Amino acid sequence: MRLLFAVMVLLLGVPRGAPWGAPWGTPWTASGETAEEAYRGVFSLPVLGAPAPSAGLVTTFALLYRGLVPNAAFAGARDAAGRSAWAYVGGAATPAAAEAAALERCHGSLNGLQAECRVVVRNLEQPGGASATMAQGGIGPFRASPLHLRRGPQVARGVVIWAHGYGGADRDLRKAPAPGFVSILNDAGWDVLRFDRDPGEDALFTSLPRLLEGLVAIRAAGYRQTVLAGQSRGGWQAIMAASARPELVDAVIAVAPSAHGEASRGNNLLAGIDDFRRLLAGLPAPGPRLAVVLFEGDDFDPDPERRAQLVEALARERQVPTLALWPQGPASGPIRGHGGASEWRFTMLYGACLLTLVQAPEAATPRGLR
Repeated sequence: MRLLFAVMVLLLGVPRGAPWGAPWGTPWTASGETAEEAYRGVFSLPVLGAPAPSAGLVTTFALLYRGLVPNAAFAGARDAAGRSAWAYVGGAATPAAAEAAALERCHGSLNGLQAECRVVVRNLEQPGGASATMAQGGIGPFRASPLHLRRGPQVARGVVIWAHGYGGADRDLRKAPAPGFVSILNDAGWDVLRFDRDPGEDALFTSLPRLLEGLVAIRAAGYRQTVLAGQSRGGWQAIMAASARPELVDAVIAVAPSAHGEASRGNNLLAGIDDFRRLLAGLPAPGPRLAVVLFEGDDFDPDPERRAQLVEALARERQVPTLALWPQGPASGPIRGHGGASEWRFTMLYGACLLTLVQAPEAATPRGLR
């Protein structure tokens, strides 16, 4: 954890940007700087003020916030001793609405902290300070993740395609944020695209063919490597896509994969385990690298321990890196529930592990579960 925090400080500690709480003004961009330098400037640590901010504040500001969709804003408050409160909002109707909502949530989290909440960044603009251009466009059914840095297929190491879950036909998740570990991959040179689906057209038999067609378009666009990552339904269909077209997928990160609704309903307990076993069995050898993230207290997971055992059994037969993350014990504390990966502590504790899985050297023999 300390190593990851140190790396973040090195990446983000560029001494530029407006001081904490500066008023809105004309965004300033240094003459001759590259697009990546401008982007790094928006998330530079000096904007958070002195003394050095906490790991939670840095992780949330520098990694989680970037997974939002516009309109987005991050607000925070710090007192002279460095104690902090913060909040962020994405998917608002306007930039001003995002700013107002972030400030309101920040004020609600002060809990007696004697400090004033101020806007730190709105979309990709500091108040009166650094600014960067949001990523636009897309490829096939995928659209650029707006607040992540996009380098393009000829420059990027590869592309991460993030897929949200499914909450039913009446719940639209196209504005749901990508978790912080996706930003760690972005910092390591990976572009980020989103596989957002209309909830009324998001059955597996309709969304999976679109995903497979999109993988062909990704390779045609020139990206050399592809990571499929997703939460819940998004993670489940990522494994399905990797089984169907393994030559187009280099790694899968399946976070709380699910496709059966709440585990407490009907026969979902048995169906969820048996179908997960079949899902893993569909992965070819050697096949893509695989990470499966499981959580205690997940209402959509019938048995995290049993599913972890299934991943472990698969890992004994696979030469490619295979990883099961199951946060437990005092180090992770109560990281629980279907949305556990959205917590800043999950990013802090396990983000580097997922990056290593994606970028580790090839193995000569099966190495078992990591």
